[in-house]
Amino acid sequence: MKARILTGLAMALAMVFAMAGGVAAQDNYPNRTVKMIVAQPPGNSADLVGRMISERLSRALGQAVVVDNRPGASGSIGMAALASSAADGYTIGIGGIGQLALNPTLYSKLPYDAQNGFTTLAIVYRGPMLFMVDPASPITSLKDLVQQSQAQATGLDFASAGTGSIMHLVGEQFARTTKAKMSHVPNRGTGAAATLVLGKHAAVLIENVTASMAFVRSGQLRPLAITSAQRHPSLPNVPSIAEAGFPGLVTEGWLALVAPAGLPVAVRDRLAEEVRKIILMTDYQAWTIGSGGLAEPVTPEQSVTYVRTEASRWAEVIRSVGLKLD
Repeated sequence: MKARILTGLAMALAMVFAMAGGVAAQDNYPNRTVKMIVAQPPGNSADLVGRMISERLSRALGQAVVVDNRPGASGSIGMAALASSAADGYTIGIGGIGQLALNPTLYSKLPYDAQNGFTTLAIVYRGPMLFMVDPASPITSLKDLVQQSQAQATGLDFASAGTGSIMHLVGEQFARTTKAKMSHVPNRGTGAAATLVLGKHAAVLIENVTASMAFVRSGQLRPLAITSAQRHPSLPNVPSIAEAGFPGLVTEGWLALVAPAGLPVAVRDRLAEEVRKIILMTDYQAWTIGSGGLAEPVTPEQSVTYVRTEASRWAEVIRSVGLKLD
């Protein structure tokens, strides 16, 4: 009996010390290098945003934040590595709309749980898209695009950088909502998609603003509308999709800062607060707007709601199209 009591006391003390150690570790966070997994290759928009965040987060935390690019399988390799990491704040990552909202419906099986496998800390970048045509095209607005597609016996083709991309899905949602007669022509990358439009093999290109800037500024393509709720500061003469008559089709691609599920609340709040400050920095805002994006701070709770709402929205679109990538 005495032995059992002593054993029980020893176990209780061990638990107390373990809990105290965990609290102390959180209080001292971080005391070593933090790794940021980016599920895209160097030079990709997710990589550029990750490096902007990591540089400033390093200074704020007083520890190095090192970007670790893990591209492949539509981002699944990097996201799986992140989800399986320890939930201690020393491995964080950048997850985009593709990995967190589109892939769960586009693929029958993923090596990570997009809904429950992560702690969402912040939405760090939002990127609207452009509908663009050849400068000589007779199409002058989105309403004109709808009317001209309906007037053609076979409709009109729209190009995007790839099947299952958010740009592709924006086109599908636009066609379904407006009753436009439009068919998707997939490509491998923005350059190939733009070539189709410039060669008059497709009527319109849908692409994110970041990738479109060079074509618009050089005059190679003419934008009809941007898919954000308001005009973008970098493209003040381009009407928003709401102005163009379709407020229900406001759409933005996005990037979120995430960590493995089960991250201690204290660590989550520390990271979220530092990232909130980074998003408000003048240089971060200038870089984001200059690259065609938008950024405003939101709480972790708001970020979770946003990601789940987006996943639900696009799951419905993907299912309506009958699209699967496996």
